[in-house]
Amino acid sequence: MARSKQATTIPRQRAAAEDTSAGAILLAHLVGEAGAFIDELPRLDAGEEEAAHNARVAARRIRSALATCGPLLEPEPATRLRARLREAADALAGERDAEVLLERLLADLDTLPERPGSARARAIVTRRLRGDLGTGRARALSALGSGLFTTLSADLVEPALGLTFTERAGASGAEVLPALVGRTLRKLDRAADALPLAAAGVPHPADRVGFTPYAGTDDESWHRVRILAKRARYAADMCVPAFGPPAARLARRLKAVTEVLGVHQDATIAADAVAELAAAPRIGGSAAFVLGELHAYERRVATERRYAFTRVWPKAGSPEVRAWLDG
Repeated sequence: MARSKQATTIPRQRAAAEDTSAGAILLAHLVGEAGAFIDELPRLDAGEEEAAHNARVAARRIRSALATCGPLLEPEPATRLRARLREAADALAGERDAEVLLERLLADLDTLPERPGSARARAIVTRRLRGDLGTGRARALSALGSGLFTTLSADLVEPALGLTFTERAGASGAEVLPALVGRTLRKLDRAADALPLAAAGVPHPADRVGFTPYAGTDDESWHRVRILAKRARYAADMCVPAFGPPAARLARRLKAVTEVLGVHQDATIAADAVAELAAAPRIGGSAAFVLGELHAYERRVATERRYAFTRVWPKAGSPEVRAWLDG
């Protein structure tokens, strides 16, 4: 029954996409995200919670769409806009990243047994990351008062965001966009296939005697899969207005993948930060011991998220979910 329903849904949605050019679908997506970014600027200036995160997400979505739909755009304006968006997102990153890391480490410390060095470990974490928070906030405010955001805002309110579309952008969305999404998915597939999935797929490895979490030497390869999964998810999201439920279903499956890998990324960053804190001079043995426990805890979380990835990834790669890309 499910296959029959899909068989009738895909052609109807594809017919809707055929009535709209690929460039028009892309531009509508870009304009929406540009509006979301600009709406956050006054909130950023006021220091409102989540404003930096929301602005960075909008910037990331625009950059991702520009990368996915490169063949629809003249390279120079698109490259310039991507560079400005990256610079703006980087300027906003410090405060938000430090805030998220501080909240995570304090919460995770609370899950560990209370020991003589626990209070000092909390103080070390708090002092260091609150300092990073202040530095990040100062950098964000400086960027907001500079020409960077003024220039970027001007770009984002220009007709077509200052971009120039190629001849291919005039073709129907049904003809062009599935191929571009498929190209993005193939990059993701290759990166995921290169991961140590057999080792990651062992259920509940922490219950085994002598279990040692992954040391983190291959964290970067998992991070790359996360980035590519986000790009593929955003590409599917872009197609939802034109392609409807099939694109939305793929986007949901990819969202599950990015959420698992997002926790993995947070845990690996936390583990690295704790290792750096523990290696600083004059920490004290009892506090260093607690920080060592915290490091092991974060690596275990990362290991568990790798196992979770092996459960959700096949659902995002199933032929049924990607059938609408085949025409």
